[in-house]
Amino acid sequence: MAEKKLIIENVSKVFHTPGGHPIEALTDVNAYVEEGEFVTIVGTSGCGKSTLLRIVAGLDAPSGGRILLDGREVGGPGADRGMVFQSYTLYEWLTVYDNIAFGMRLRGASPSEIHDKVRFLIDKVGLAGFDDVYPRFLSGGMKQRVAIARAMANDPKILLLDEPFGALDAQTRTIMQELLLQVAEEQKITVLFVTHDIDEAIFLGDAVYVMSFRPGTIKEEVKIDVPHPRDHEVRTSPFFTEIKRRITQSIREETLKAVEASDASARGLSRRGRSWLARLFG
Repeated sequence: MAEKKLIIENVSKVFHTPGGHPIEALTDVNAYVEEGEFVTIVGTSGCGKSTLLRIVAGLDAPSGGRILLDGREVGGPGADRGMVFQSYTLYEWLTVYDNIAFGMRLRGASPSEIHDKVRFLIDKVGLAGFDDVYPRFLSGGMKQRVAIARAMANDPKILLLDEPFGALDAQTRTIMQELLLQVAEEQKITVLFVTHDIDEAIFLGDAVYVMSFRPGTIKEEVKIDVPHPRDHEVRTSPFFTEIKRRITQSIREETLKAVEASDASARGLSRRGRSWLARLFG
């Protein structure tokens, strides 16, 4: 039996509006990710996908339950979890090389260790020759390559990605998906990946977690029994089409609930409360 790398145990999360109204974002979330597994998470907007990822990252604390990574409870951010966001979070005043090396320097790695690791990662993500380039001169896809390399520089136990390719054009997005799969497989790294894109979730994932509408929980786990390495032709297979139909229908059911809840909330909340909810859950 494969080792359980990450355990999400009875996790719940409650936020409060500026007026003190409680909003239950997550309830009774239970899941586990095996060593080396690539798990994707999908669901309607506002279902708590990103909230769950932030709790795993230690950026938010759960209201109930716990997160275990290699058997140890997560109590805050740590170098054992690498995080990549949708927005570009590179340090604009640092070069590609120095952005990737940043975390290693903070933890006191030796210059030789930093050099070898950063050079390896730059080559691995296809940025050879861009060591001394600043982020403002990079395309969106190149910036996310740097972000992935930076997240991997400290040899994290798990890589957490929150819609990292959402702002990219379709062709660049496809290339980045294939690159991420290749790197994850070669480095045998465990991945938890949040996305709105069902095709992306199926193509990347060994398993897809479908979340219910708020309060979010794991509604369904769909295993993707497609061997690796994968290429773009997988997307045209009958299996892929059937899995996409199944997940689309599951999310549609939750989207209808979201629309109904939104109408009810609009009638019951103040203008200020609606604005706050929109910012919180996107």
